[in-house]
Amino acid sequence: MKKLNLIFLIVIISVSACKKEITEKYEGSKNGANSNLVLVDNMNNIKVPIGFKWETSRDVSVKINTNDTRFLGAIHKVMLYHGDPAIGGYKVAEGSVTITTAFNATLNLANFINELYLIKVAPDQTKIIEKIVINNNAVVTVISFAEPVKLLKSGGGPDCLTGCTQTITTSNTNLIINTGDVVCVTGNNIIIGFNASGGTIRICGSNIIVANANLNNFSTLIISSTGSASFGNLNINGAATNFQNYGIATINNTFSPVGSVTNHGTLNTRGDYNLNSQAVQLNNGILNVGESMNIGGYSNLTNNGSITTGKDFKINDQGIFINNCKLWVKGEFQNSKTTKNYGYMVCDQESKINGGSELEMYNTAMFKSGSIIINGTIKGLGSTSLVKIAGETKINSGGEVTNAIQFCDENGIETNNGRIGNGAISECGLYVPISACNPLGNGYAPMADADGDGVADASDCYPNDAGKAFCNPYATSTIVFEDLWPLKGDYDMNDVVINYSYNIISNALNNVVRVEATYVLRSTGGSFNNAFAVQFPVNRSLVSGVSGATLETGQTKAVLVIFNNMRTEMNYWNTVPSKPSSSTITYNVGFNISNGLPLATFGLSSYNPFIWNGTAGFGRGYETHLPGKLPTDLADKSLFGTNADGSNLSTGDTYLSKNGRFPWAINIPLSFSYPKEKADINIAYTRFASWASSGGTQYIDWYTNKSGFRNLVNIY
Repeated sequence: MKKLNLIFLIVIISVSACKKEITEKYEGSKNGANSNLVLVDNMNNIKVPIGFKWETSRDVSVKINTNDTRFLGAIHKVMLYHGDPAIGGYKVAEGSVTITTAFNATLNLANFINELYLIKVAPDQTKIIEKIVINNNAVVTVISFAEPVKLLKSGGGPDCLTGCTQTITTSNTNLIINTGDVVCVTGNNIIIGFNASGGTIRICGSNIIVANANLNNFSTLIISSTGSASFGNLNINGAATNFQNYGIATINNTFSPVGSVTNHGTLNTRGDYNLNSQAVQLNNGILNVGESMNIGGYSNLTNNGSITTGKDFKINDQGIFINNCKLWVKGEFQNSKTTKNYGYMVCDQESKINGGSELEMYNTAMFKSGSIIINGTIKGLGSTSLVKIAGETKINSGGEVTNAIQFCDENGIETNNGRIGNGAISECGLYVPISACNPLGNGYAPMADADGDGVADASDCYPNDAGKAFCNPYATSTIVFEDLWPLKGDYDMNDVVINYSYNIISNALNNVVRVEATYVLRSTGGSFNNAFAVQFPVNRSLVSGVSGATLETGQTKAVLVIFNNMRTEMNYWNTVPSKPSSSTITYNVGFNISNGLPLATFGLSSYNPFIWNGTAGFGRGYETHLPGKLPTDLADKSLFGTNADGSNLSTGDTYLSKNGRFPWAINIPLSFSYPKEKADINIAYTRFASWASSGGTQYIDWYTNKSGFRNLVNIY
């Protein structure tokens, strides 16, 4: 508003036009269909509930604990995001948490934000992410550790909708499948039996009982991801047979396939699982063997998933076992030929590395056993791997542990008539991270911490400064002012428009040690000599090293004056599209805090921004703040309750008008497109009146660029 003649203005603002309020039903609001849409053509006609403070955001209390004891009392980093960080969500806070000390913070979040994403980064930089819900303006949660990702079925596989030459929906125990046949079983809870001498049988139904199953040369059995089948015996005869499981298959006996078996789902055997001749097997899913698994002949088994045996696991003859993920042997492990371990292998009882055999360990692989007898070779390849023995170790003559191996016997090696050397050492401290395949891991990650503050360099915003650790951003927001307080304004809310953002720097203890701020002056829609300042929730005596602003004297709290007269900062108003405009002006401000306040006390918010009217006849005491904010020590408190002001300092109901309870400033949690000169904010933003008249319960995102929310003709 132009302030060229104060007496003229007082006359203008005392005139009240009687306008008609229109209420209609609006479908499709963020807050639900059938919300009341209030349309008024003058701000004065909005009926505002008593107690409404025009807040577009609110404080949220955050408390995060961890029970991740893997790193004792070491510091973990936590980060909070609005939105999924994997798809562009932005960070709203970060800090430290340990098993004894929680992360506490107070965040000022837009009213429409009801959930956050929480990431915990352990000292070894392993991460876990959770989505957390805000309840009653608070978040209280315990975050654990990065548990192994569950092995998932790959799903898929051929279906039973296309290519079928015969479809089975009812029980049939005499199915004959020949070359060219594609028999599809789609029924559920039925009994079938088949003899395949070529062709394909697909099982897509659930709970199929297979009374007899013969899969002969050049035939294929497929269980789809929707299928589940139980076999009395599954006879796979001939090297050219093919069994593919994408669902759940249970074999209630010993399983001795001759041909190819590929498991993408869950495959269970009640008895042994025997691989002989030249069988080629691939496990990408979950394989549960009721008794022992035996790999013999020229068989080759590759495990990319999880294998568990109820008894022993044996590699004999020319057999080769390649483990890329997880093997759990509940009996004995016997290696008489070649095992290549790239993942995690554990044997509950005794392991035997027989003469002439080799257990190859690749790139931080792990082998754990109850006890071990070594007559052959354990060899490390690539980066160092770990062999960990809980009980007795016997390395007989001819046995050796060589190359990149750390051999850990928790009780000391009992018998060593062989050799540990050529790069292999007897130690237990190797760090092996927990992963999707390795649920145990070992040791502690070596943590680089150049400044010694307890925060790993990779988690530290300031790795070479022990006094600083974490960067807490407050995303770009906007504060808009009317500058006639305590007189009533015209509510185009463009007299002073400031964008601002913060980086609140905290130390390893989550205490605030520095504030870095950016303020951008965008509009000066009037001729008053308005100054702009911000009061921070810290005593002035604790602030030092101020740059880009002036630390005001005569104040108990720290008040940073950004500029003293907007008319000397910006030549043009930037409120009338047809007139010349000034470039925006950016102010970079910083200061240090000694004996820093906890982040939960200092908070992450707009703090207390305000303007004062320095024009002759007004002066420093004419402070204009956001509703509910308190004036500084230098405000003229005798002005409260005069003219249009309805403030009550004793209750904290400040900077609201007497009758309509209107504000002189509004804070908006984004870069706001403000109204042009003489355009009420309620006609520039079509949901503003509904928001205000509902006391902030309707259209809480009125300021966003949703379809129909803005009247662009009235926006600068």
